[in-house]
Amino acid sequence: MGTSFVKQSSVKMSNPENKEPKKHQVKQGQSNSNARPLSIEGPSTSSNTEQIPRQPLPNQPRQPTNLQGLLKYAMDAAQSEDLENKSQVYPLDEEKKTFLNEALSSLTVNVIEELQKAVQILSNVNNLRADDDSSEYENVLERMVDFVDNIDIANDFYKIGGFSIFQPCLNSSHSNIRWRIADIIAELAQNNPFCQDKLLEAGVFPVLLSMIDTDPSEQARIKALYAVSCIVRGHPASLKYLDMNDGYSVLLRAMQSSVEKLQIKSAFLLSSLCSRNNSNDIKYTLVKMGFIEQAAGLLGRMNLQPTVREQLLRVLSGMVNDNFLPALKECRRSQLCLRSTLEQLLTELKPVENQDEIDMCSELLDKVFSESDTPQER
Repeated sequence: MGTSFVKQSSVKMSNPENKEPKKHQVKQGQSNSNARPLSIEGPSTSSNTEQIPRQPLPNQPRQPTNLQGLLKYAMDAAQSEDLENKSQVYPLDEEKKTFLNEALSSLTVNVIEELQKAVQILSNVNNLRADDDSSEYENVLERMVDFVDNIDIANDFYKIGGFSIFQPCLNSSHSNIRWRIADIIAELAQNNPFCQDKLLEAGVFPVLLSMIDTDPSEQARIKALYAVSCIVRGHPASLKYLDMNDGYSVLLRAMQSSVEKLQIKSAFLLSSLCSRNNSNDIKYTLVKMGFIEQAAGLLGRMNLQPTVREQLLRVLSGMVNDNFLPALKECRRSQLCLRSTLEQLLTELKPVENQDEIDMCSELLDKVFSESDTPQER
């Protein structure tokens, strides 16, 4: 038993001594591997891989030994590359400066000078005969319209005497000049009280109304109505001129015309006028002139354009708004058949496409033909 104990003990004593050097060797190997510097080697081909040993590229920065060193190495390499590719910046000589200034000057326009030149050219439009070429004047007008939509430029256009060209251009024998100048008047007047006042003083309003009624050019009639609308909307003072020059009759006749855009624009203008505050005078004028009867007849047409129909409904809604009694009484006249027309529209209109019109028809039926109101259309 004693011998057996000694053998086991010697074995246990010898094992730690035999294993200790191996652990020490492993640690040394690991530390040597970590301390080995990274090397950047040049590209190799399959032909010389076995013959020529890989060598680090010459003239390289100090090779990194850890992650921080690797990051610094990459940043230094990128910075040196940027410096090599950076273009040199030199000051401009006088010749190049002159060329650049002339190029920039050619891209800028003195608007007032351009408008003055245009006014000077258009002042001779009276000399243009019906068989003359009007392209020069048309080009001038086309260029002008790009400038005058700015309110400040529009006001300056009046101050340089630009409004003096309106009467000659509106009375030109060339329709392309007439409709273009009407378009310019519209741009000048839109949301510009100063120009709206000055246009009324210039006397263009009755000329524009006459163009809506009688001009042989469809485009000239449309643009004239556009100009009238821009002068009137948002400008209460112009309503007096509209009444004085029988403008409401002109608008009603425009609604009866065969030109769809005239129908739409005239109905839209009337709708806008009836929807404003303190519009009972306008509503009463339209009732006396037979607008409701005309609107009821148009709504009953089978081939009425959807946009025109929508605007007519808007005008009627505006006229009966605030329970304006003269309009309500006129709508209830049995001869107009307005109730049956509205009910028929409700069966024909599609909810997805015509929801606004459906709502207006329902509102008109409730407001005009409710059971509590008498007399009613039966």
